[in-house]
Amino acid sequence: MSVQLIRWQLHADPDDFPARVTAEWQGPPEWQDIDYPSSSSSATVLSRRVADRVRDRFINGGTFVPVDLPGKPEGSYELYVAEHVVDCLDHEQSSDPLMPLGEIERAVFRPDALPLHLPAFRVPGSAWAVYWNGWAADLLCDLIGEDNLELRLVWSTDPEAKPHRAPMGF
Repeated sequence: MSVQLIRWQLHADPDDFPARVTAEWQGPPEWQDIDYPSSSSSATVLSRRVADRVRDRFINGGTFVPVDLPGKPEGSYELYVAEHVVDCLDHEQSSDPLMPLGEIERAVFRPDALPLHLPAFRVPGSAWAVYWNGWAADLLCDLIGEDNLELRLVWSTDPEAKPHRAPMGF
């Protein structure tokens, strides 16, 4: 992931917001033409095909940044940067952020404060982690395919729903 992006996520300095990022391929060569080559929950990289299909619905919540990937034509991939930090955690029921990255093992949200109009958002104290709203995650899954995108439930108002034991980890 881009050091510049991490600095921006942690400090929100507009001068750190990346105009573009450089990446390298770390997977098997036969996987190089996939729609979702992301390995980080905080940096969602999408193929041009998927980015073009979601751009109008996602633009209110973030920015699409070009990704330079050696051996690929310019514009083949874009990084979606979720820009909004929303204080919507129920701090009494959520676990405290773990340092150094501020990972929250158990996130419980206040339903009245959730930014359901945004595709994705970040929370104070864990500004590197990106949380996706269900409608946006389902849209990405429809476009990318269930075999190529793992969705993990973080939290739900449904008492029968079971959050993933490590939604932000591998």
